[in-house]
Amino acid sequence: MKKNEMKYREFRAMSTDILLAAEGEAEAVEAGFAQAQGFIEDSEKRFTRFSDSSELAQLNRSAGEWFDASADMMAVMTEAVQLHYQTAGLFDPAILNALEDAGYDQSIDEIRQHGARAAAAKKFMQAAAFSDILLDTDKNRIWMPGGLRIDLGGIAKGYAVDVCCDLLRARGARDFTVNLSGNMRCFGRPAPDRPWRIGVRDPFDANGMLGFLDLENGMAVSTSGNYERFVMIDGHRYIHIIDPRTGRPVEGMAGVTVISPSAADADGLSTALFVLGVEEGSKVIYGLPGTEALFVPDRQPLEIDVTRGMTRFFHVRPDLAGSVHVIGDHPQH
Repeated sequence: MKKNEMKYREFRAMSTDILLAAEGEAEAVEAGFAQAQGFIEDSEKRFTRFSDSSELAQLNRSAGEWFDASADMMAVMTEAVQLHYQTAGLFDPAILNALEDAGYDQSIDEIRQHGARAAAAKKFMQAAAFSDILLDTDKNRIWMPGGLRIDLGGIAKGYAVDVCCDLLRARGARDFTVNLSGNMRCFGRPAPDRPWRIGVRDPFDANGMLGFLDLENGMAVSTSGNYERFVMIDGHRYIHIIDPRTGRPVEGMAGVTVISPSAADADGLSTALFVLGVEEGSKVIYGLPGTEALFVPDRQPLEIDVTRGMTRFFHVRPDLAGSVHVIGDHPQH
């Protein structure tokens, strides 16, 4: 093995397949991989809603009282609050009750192994709002109103990607990527003559791609789609993305891909834009530096709507060139 050739590590955590790839001094890269894997496995224990002992579960049980949080929980919650306001409330972690009502009272791995348990339909009622949460950054503590329960699945993976990138950079890795099943970020180049090239899946074809993205140094990408995480209950397909306005799974979008300087932002924004759709989602993207989006509505014939800046990075499959529509530089009012 050459000293600085690309090295890889694959494992499974956070209910997803994870790939680390990096070039650098062999011993330093392996140490960085070990740190990154350890952090991801710790994040799974911290942010999962499927363990009563996780920090998230403890936070949910503490509603109505101040909760002493870890530095990572504070960082994720700070990012979540910022995204909540940037998206006019459409990135909303306070949807745990609605998620469970939609059949997501189990992890995806458990659903795939044992099947979904049908949940009784309930009228969605939210006793409190995510915007009511208070963050005391001086004392590292969080206050949530009574009755509020949150899920951080829409941002925790992106945050983990950002931290792992910092860990690899600290170990001297130059050209590398961290990929948590579509939540990913890249630095440098995989080869001197080419950028990191990432396929964009066709949401209507499990084996097909709409095209690919060429990512520049430091860029992150995240995709939210209706094709991987869903459950079938009484013959109806429920996806895992909840519209916080109704408490029900989103309908109308097949896929949204976001590129951003931050993996946490890309993760949260892809979820929010999936809820918002093309017109309203493009208004959110406008004005966020370095952030672009690709939308695929859930209808036929296939349409691909992209922000103008996305055309620099997205290369469509030749036979789909006529399906691409540029949304424009400015939001439509």
